[in-house]
Amino acid sequence: MELRKDIILFPGGKRKAFTLSYDDGVIQDKRFIELLRKYNLKATFNLNSGTFGQTDHYPHLKVAHVKLNTEEISDVYEGFEVAVHTVTHPKLTAVPSGMVAYEIAADRKALESLVGYPVRGMAYPFGTYNRMVMNTLAECGIEYARTVKNTKTFALPEDFLAWHPTCHHDDPELMNLADKFIEPNPRLGGAPYLFYVWGHTYEFDNNENWDKLETFMARISGHEDIWYATNIEIVDYLNATKQLKYSADGSMIYNPTCMTIWLNIFDVTYEIASGATIKIG
Repeated sequence: MELRKDIILFPGGKRKAFTLSYDDGVIQDKRFIELLRKYNLKATFNLNSGTFGQTDHYPHLKVAHVKLNTEEISDVYEGFEVAVHTVTHPKLTAVPSGMVAYEIAADRKALESLVGYPVRGMAYPFGTYNRMVMNTLAECGIEYARTVKNTKTFALPEDFLAWHPTCHHDDPELMNLADKFIEPNPRLGGAPYLFYVWGHTYEFDNNENWDKLETFMARISGHEDIWYATNIEIVDYLNATKQLKYSADGSMIYNPTCMTIWLNIFDVTYEIASGATIKIG
């Protein structure tokens, strides 16, 4: 008897998802977003509301760290996800828990007033976090937070509050990972793939490698078997899959969510509409 294994598929019955995440809200985001629109890619931008309009000079950077102005935020990031990066970008493990709560909640409130929707995601400043920080995030209404720990894999996150990306865009393995991700995979029963790239757009000016970025975008874009999504879209969809209701014998599945959900069962793709019940076999 064949062993049954229900496999999550992404929207449209796709087995692969690709997402990007960029920090600090610098002026290079404008050029980056032009390229995202050109290649029909989606990304999440993690912003520090307390540093809008600020210019910083760092010894290790050839270019100044210039932040976008408050008045630009709504227009620049229209159509993309804006997420929390704290008000002032501190190392969250080095400040009291009360300050952690302020940095997160105040940034969330400021960003929401600019973009006009609930802001529910985050990236950790300097990648610093611990259990206290994670607990505080949840209390402040944050549903996921990206780290800077690169996995070099396409595995789904085990914990959205410690969401480890695949790699930074300057990783020497970036193009090899892209090739591995987009190649056809005959294992229909295998787990879904998630390719997550992160960074800072000022790094493209500092390293003079915008051409490398565009080569990567051209290679990763336009594939019909890949779902291109923001961070929060991936979180919402995967959380919805966890709410499916099974009958006692597993032959019926009910979808109580507002989303259509796709599953692979015995190498057959099932589409479960919002509020629908399907019968297997």
